[in-house]
Amino acid sequence: MKKRLVSVIILAVFVSASAFSQFSFSVGTGLNVNSAYFGYKAGKVVPFAGIQVFSASGKFLRTGTEWNYDNGAAENFSDEIKVSGSIIMPELGLKYFAIEKNKLKAYVIAGITKPFLNAKLTFNGEEEDGIQDVLDNLSLIGGFAGIGTEYFLDENFSIGGEFGMQILSGNYSDEYTDTYYNPATSQDVEADFTEDFTVNFAPTYAKISLNFYF
Repeated sequence: MKKRLVSVIILAVFVSASAFSQFSFSVGTGLNVNSAYFGYKAGKVVPFAGIQVFSASGKFLRTGTEWNYDNGAAENFSDEIKVSGSIIMPELGLKYFAIEKNKLKAYVIAGITKPFLNAKLTFNGEEEDGIQDVLDNLSLIGGFAGIGTEYFLDENFSIGGEFGMQILSGNYSDEYTDTYYNPATSQDVEADFTEDFTVNFAPTYAKISLNFYF
């Protein structure tokens, strides 16, 4: 699928080379999604390369009273967990203006993405090292498709709105050595273990954008 989409984009650029063409730049924002791309508008076709950024963070705070066996007395405690992460998604796609009426143009858009995930977890100010081990064993791939409209204030600038679906597929695989308890010998026995699971997400998105053609 990747090779087919890349071939279509390259073909569209060269076939339209003799037609009126423009470079294009677009920035957009929506709920939990920010993106930007740089493309080449040749007639109704705009092949482009861009990037999307998803980010999230959270904090959990627990306070109370517990018994301290070392001191032999009750004392107050406070536990704080902070988590933050982001997904940086370079993308390669194609926009096609299917309907054009006066200053209003409707389009369809589709592309592929390769997400890169970053995350951090701290407990009472100390970072947990195991998060990076999980990320190293995680493989992600994605794509997107949507529809939108642009209203051209002039030939070089437009305001747009877009709605679509973002598809994200992840696979986690890990191999490690651990022990299990053998009750027949009352001993821990060393053995090899594997973990493998796949997860898929398909959230919708909506965004507004500012588009420049020059």
